[in-house]
Amino acid sequence: MQTEMTHDETAAAEAPAQNEGTRHRRKRNSEVAILQAQLKHTYYPHARDKVLLDQLNKLLDDFEDFDEIAAQAGLGRVGRLNEGRAVVVVGESGAGKSRSLERAFANLGMTDRSDKTFVVSVRAPSPCNLKQLGLEILDGLRYPVERDLRENVVWRLVREQLAMRKISFLHIDELQHLTQLNNPAEALKVCDTLKGLMQNADWPMWLILSGMPNLARIIESDFQLRRRSTFVRLDQLTACKEDLKEIRKVLGNFGHKAELSLDDLPILELASRLLHGTEGRLGYLIEVVQEAFSLTLQEWRKTPLMGDFERAYEAKTGCRPEHNVFADGVEWQNVDVRNTLFPDQDLEEEPKPGKRRRKVVRGA
Repeated sequence: MQTEMTHDETAAAEAPAQNEGTRHRRKRNSEVAILQAQLKHTYYPHARDKVLLDQLNKLLDDFEDFDEIAAQAGLGRVGRLNEGRAVVVVGESGAGKSRSLERAFANLGMTDRSDKTFVVSVRAPSPCNLKQLGLEILDGLRYPVERDLRENVVWRLVREQLAMRKISFLHIDELQHLTQLNNPAEALKVCDTLKGLMQNADWPMWLILSGMPNLARIIESDFQLRRRSTFVRLDQLTACKEDLKEIRKVLGNFGHKAELSLDDLPILELASRLLHGTEGRLGYLIEVVQEAFSLTLQEWRKTPLMGDFERAYEAKTGCRPEHNVFADGVEWQNVDVRNTLFPDQDLEEEPKPGKRRRKVVRGA
């Protein structure tokens, strides 16, 4: 039997059709939007930035010796004066390598295309081989490649184009994406290619290489490449007194930028939770702080809450409430932060003779 719909039921049924195409973009107050933008554009200076800046300055000194000083002093370009050098920056993902390098390049004037220290920066695609990396460099040089080329032809073009455009500095980021690094014979070819750029008699290159720690192991395996390189390590923060103090400075720095009061936050406990939740990766830690404070601003509050960090961390990791290192009542020190989205909540180890079964806590 067909029944007649009431007025309310009819309106409810027609609502989706009427609202179809309606935009639900949240509107932000201009003041809040400005503060949120300031948060995201703020750079936190760290002591390691000075180390990176010092090594890059030494690289520029080497280039200057090759380019100007030797000629002024009447010295022949032999030995070290006839080849480029490399700075190798290594750190775990989220350590802040890319951002630190971008800022250092800007501070040293290496982003000025009219300057002879202008650096071309490319990121190795994942995964990639030497040929693909060479093509990526050509793309960074805005050189059109319209047909398939052999690997040796690609790298010949790279050397030619760098010299033709008078570019002496090349930054390759995420170099660990090279699949050849896992093959000893192919890894040797990678090292030879990098050395070839620095030893090019017509146009030696000065390199900045950045990536995960396994990149350093490859370079260290080749003595000739290693002796032409200096290393900058962006280590993870630890639970030592100085690093916890550093995290508190991060909170204070970004809190000030967002015009927030941190008086109601348990700062030392929050710093410890941030350290554990981000595995001490400074760049990642800063992102969590920025997102949490952004939530505070979004809700028109001037005082952040631990719940803001809890929600920010949940959004960035996809963790469940019982594995959120910022949640109240969670034994956050025992949470495995590497197992993010689908933790085995009741995973148990295989029992061993004479030992009780031990429950392993895993989570985001």
